[in-house]
Amino acid sequence: MSPRPRQRRAVFLLAGALALLLLALGVWINREVSAPSSPTTAIPVAADSVDAENEGRLVNVTGRLSVEQPATDPQLGLRAADAIVLIREVEMLQWQEHCSAGTCTLATTWSPTLIDSTRFSTSAGQRNPDRFPLQGERFAGKGIRLGAFVPDVDLLLASLESTPRPVSLDEFPENLAASFSAVDGALVSGNDREHPAVGDLRIRYRIVPAAQVTLSGIQQSSRLLDPARIQQP
Repeated sequence: MSPRPRQRRAVFLLAGALALLLLALGVWINREVSAPSSPTTAIPVAADSVDAENEGRLVNVTGRLSVEQPATDPQLGLRAADAIVLIREVEMLQWQEHCSAGTCTLATTWSPTLIDSTRFSTSAGQRNPDRFPLQGERFAGKGIRLGAFVPDVDLLLASLESTPRPVSLDEFPENLAASFSAVDGALVSGNDREHPAVGDLRIRYRIVPAAQVTLSGIQQSSRLLDPARIQQP
């Protein structure tokens, strides 16, 4: 065979390969253009109805949060009207050791966690309690809704800012009010509000209020779930 026919054959083969490559590229481009949105991109949906077509998808819902029964602290008897979630924060006055340049001193501080005074390098009998008599906790209202959707508490706390909720003694039962003082919107236990002692508690509250919000969550029936808590396959 002469060189010329071989060259023509090579040209035909190259042209055929190029045509197949362009065809494959066109199919890929068409697939990418027509592909559904990424699962990490929230789909905007109306709050007044639940579309079963969005089951398992990340949806973006805007509306006003509502609650049938506002959040309540059952231990202390505080009822926060119009609160979706009530958050109780508890601190205890404790000794804290501070060391610098080989010298250690003790001072009191409000702390939300226990400080182990047995590990102090110096002590003149100052000891902290070994437990909190009351723990911080969160309380959700009953019948929380965002239009037709029921958002999980985890999603609410992850997505929305809580706001301080100052309290006064007249919001609590009389027996509790006799053991606490109201200081700057917080409850402080003990007999001397101006000079609290080690072991006294300071209790503050925060709330997630009923308000106009936008939530992005995984739709599961009528529920909205926190995407961070959905186990990926």
